[in-house]
Amino acid sequence: MTDSPRRAAATAAIHAGRLPALPGVPVIPPVHRSVIYEFVDAGEFADVMDDASRGYLYTRIRNPTTDELGAVIAELEGAEAGLCFASGMGALSAAVAELAPPGAGMVAATQIYGQTHHMAATRPDGRLVDIGDTDALRRAAQGAAVVVCETVSNPSLAVADIPAVAEVAHAAGAALVVDNTIATPIGCRPLEHGADLVFHSATKYLNGHSDVLAGVAAGSAELIGRLAERSLELGATLAPDSAWLVRRGIRTLHLRVERASENAMAIAAYLEGHPRVRRVAYPGLASHPSHAVASRILDRFGGLMSFEVEGGRPGGEAVMDRVQLCLRATSLGGVETCISHPASTSHRQLSAEELAQAGIAEGDLRLTVGCEQVDDLIADLDQALR
Repeated sequence: MTDSPRRAAATAAIHAGRLPALPGVPVIPPVHRSVIYEFVDAGEFADVMDDASRGYLYTRIRNPTTDELGAVIAELEGAEAGLCFASGMGALSAAVAELAPPGAGMVAATQIYGQTHHMAATRPDGRLVDIGDTDALRRAAQGAAVVVCETVSNPSLAVADIPAVAEVAHAAGAALVVDNTIATPIGCRPLEHGADLVFHSATKYLNGHSDVLAGVAAGSAELIGRLAERSLELGATLAPDSAWLVRRGIRTLHLRVERASENAMAIAAYLEGHPRVRRVAYPGLASHPSHAVASRILDRFGGLMSFEVEGGRPGGEAVMDRVQLCLRATSLGGVETCISHPASTSHRQLSAEELAQAGIAEGDLRLTVGCEQVDDLIADLDQALR
């Protein structure tokens, strides 16, 4: 029984139920969905308004759940700070807008995600270059403010020699931004190799369950602070529920990456020996052009591969249509194995000439290997290739 005066139903519906703080800290932090926060007095309110680092004011600025995820990413990547975005492209857009405003010059690898390729190709000051051609990269980087590449490219599986790329970029006065989505921090930490900023489509391996859209970036505290200011203008804020799901997924990231990498290596070896497969792209294979670089900078070869079957696009589509266990779906990084056709999905923005420059054949199929029993996956591919 309380001595407090009885409040009207309308007031109680809004304010009732606030519990006192009690001993016991939850092992799994709850989702903080509140967009606004209250303060004990006007002075505290003014302090946080003046400096958001002192507390929470409005979720587009800061939120405990997204702050937790940012801190996790920072530690995984060996960074001073991390920041969450509504998508990986949101993170990249903020980085490019901050580091290379219009006219400053952007260089991107030809072997890169289709939307990033499009971003660079449609800028008047954008340049695309084979990330493995150091001389071409050196020429392209002159006068540029930023160089963007992927640790492991999607879907050609080119592995960037990040120390060499960083050296070229920095010599030209450019910052190096690395998309580490495919490798994950379990496979590579680009900041340790000289990158200035690393970002992820956290939708993929970090989340790992194909049920959330998210992006993250990590780097120096100074640069992340600048991106935080930029994100306020872009409005690419990650929702707390999405941040919580990514954080939950990361708890099993190392286990999932280990299993997917083991599965992918076995499948790549099987496909390389199949008479109907013309080419397999997987950095764990000694036959892959990036194998030496991959062996030097990657701790795991990952779960992504591509392969080309006989018959060009019709032949590839026929195999994709016959799989029974592998899912015909885009995206990657979930526990399920998916098969897709890059020329009409992830790289649909590219012309036939641009596809060839990116090392993608019309008949290539991308396999994003999950965590199933590998014998079942090989059996499914075997019957589809007959």
